[in-house]
Amino acid sequence: MHETSIVNSIMKTLELEFEKEKLDKMKSIHLKVGILSNIEPRLLHNAYSAYHMMHPEYSAVTLNIESTELKIQCEVCNHITQIKNYRFLCENCGRPSKNIIQGEELLIHKVEFED
Repeated sequence: MHETSIVNSIMKTLELEFEKEKLDKMKSIHLKVGILSNIEPRLLHNAYSAYHMMHPEYSAVTLNIESTELKIQCEVCNHITQIKNYRFLCENCGRPSKNIIQGEELLIHKVEFED
């Protein structure tokens, strides 16, 4: 399950970014996960719960996942189209496009701390 390594990587990133005193006040982590990222939010939540068994210091920190929609930008007319049913066609000019501008990401969007 690659979600376990993703959770480990997220937490390692936060530990490198913030000092221990700040991490002790962390209350929530907000992620943006693209529909094409090959990450299943439910499995990511399960992996995060399992992470708490080995790292109880983060057991009060909630994980919030926002799924981002798939969008392309047309190479011909520059129009941005939200993709539905995996039809990679510009809604403006009707041409196919493989220029994905949103939907493949996994981002730590926001981290909240207690005051």
